[in-house]
Amino acid sequence: MRKFQNVSRYRQSKLEAQFPDILKLVQVEPSVNYTYVAVSIFDHWLSREESMEYLSNLSHEEIERRGQVFDCFNQLLINNTEILTFRFKGISKSRPQFKNFSSQKVLSDYLRQTDIWMYETVLPELTAVYFEGYDDTNILYLRDLAHKPTIEKWAKEVGLHCLEQW
Repeated sequence: MRKFQNVSRYRQSKLEAQFPDILKLVQVEPSVNYTYVAVSIFDHWLSREESMEYLSNLSHEEIERRGQVFDCFNQLLINNTEILTFRFKGISKSRPQFKNFSSQKVLSDYLRQTDIWMYETVLPELTAVYFEGYDDTNILYLRDLAHKPTIEKWAKEVGLHCLEQW
């Protein structure tokens, strides 16, 4: 059984219009169409010294704890909004192809926190693009700031913090 299924052509065109510049976001380039929001274990951007202290030589238990906090946040997303993934197609690999998950299990497995930039998703109901980050910080790009309080609420419920762009 396939893990992903292409959305309909009609839905594809609607999503392409809803999420312009998605290639820029994947390439970590700025876009005036989005507002950057980081979802982090930490309540502030870490200094160089803090990074050395809080990100290196972690115990296995602490790594697992941090991953579980993000897994709880991701489960809130799964329970409360539609989540799609995407790949790029075409000769230049610049056109997004949006995909549904074939099951809830596939979606839950896909959104497991790994801290290695694995997942790339869109949240159509929240007009947001959501990426797994690194250093215990994930990234949301919001098109509509009216959804930011919801994201902040869910983050706080599980012990995460929302940070503005540094």
